Amino acid sequence: MWPVTDKRKKKPPKRGAKQAQSLKRRRRLSLFTRWASLVVVCITVIGTVYIWKSGLFEEWMMEASDTVDRGIAEAGFAVGEVRITGQENTELKQVRAALALYDGQSIVSLDLENMLLRVEGLPWVKKATIVRIMPDALEVTIVEHEAVALWQENGQLYLVNDAGKVITDQGLAPFVGLPHVVGVGANENLEVLLAMKAKYPALFAQVKSSVWVGGRRWDMNLTNGIKIKLPEKGPDLAWQKLYEYDSSQKILAKEVLIIDLRQHGKTILRLTEKEAERRRLLTKSKMKEESI
Repeated sequence: MWPVTDKRKKKPPKRGAKQAQSLKRRRRLSLFTRWASLVVVCITVIGTVYIWKSGLFEEWMMEASDTVDRGIAEAGFAVGEVRITGQENTELKQVRAALALYDGQSIVSLDLENMLLRVEGLPWVKKATIVRIMPDALEVTIVEHEAVALWQENGQLYLVNDAGKVITDQGLAPFVGLPHVVGVGANENLEVLLAMKAKYPALFAQVKSSVWVGGRRWDMNLTNGIKIKLPEKGPDLAWQKLYEYDSSQKILAKEVLIIDLRQHGKTILRLTEKEAERRRLLTKSKMKEESI
């Protein structure tokens, strides 16, 4: 049997068909590429977030940093000597704790800025400097606050500096000889008291406590029980007047309860009851003598 052959001629492809098929293939390839890129980006982002959230990245960085740090230290740049100077009331163990050094730490890896913040955060430290001394030493220089007074507020005592800043409320026993000031705001108004102390130290040595009254003036309580009421304006001049009175008349050795210097040009004395009674009897006796 003879094969049947189709003698019809095949139709030629339409014009532009090849170009259309090629364009479809390119579009499909471009779409696939975009989707594949999107998937890769999503996987990368998700992986990065996971690594960041899980702490793996930080752990890797710390391990790398530790490895470098150990290498530097083993090369002879490990912190060996720590020189601390200038501290008197700050304990060395407090400074060392603030430095937070560990054995074998390289001197290159030190975060001096944060170390300085921690050291200057100690109660007595006013200012500090930290310097690397290559290859293996660290120099810490401390300037401490100067305590000028004991400030009492609500029954609590604090050491304060000349600006009234609280230094500490611990270890006060060595400072009992400092001026004792009492009241809200007393710590912020020390300037005139310190000037009075500097000018007349012997007179000020008789002061037991200084009370800031009404946020505007001082009452000085002396060790012998006498109270000195100073004016709001010119308290230093009133203190000078008291010094002159005591030098010439020994007023502080007399039976006086209160010396009121608040009124300009006047000095008002309040006597003890014993002295007041003595003077009344003396006056009566004189009056009787005059009447005879």
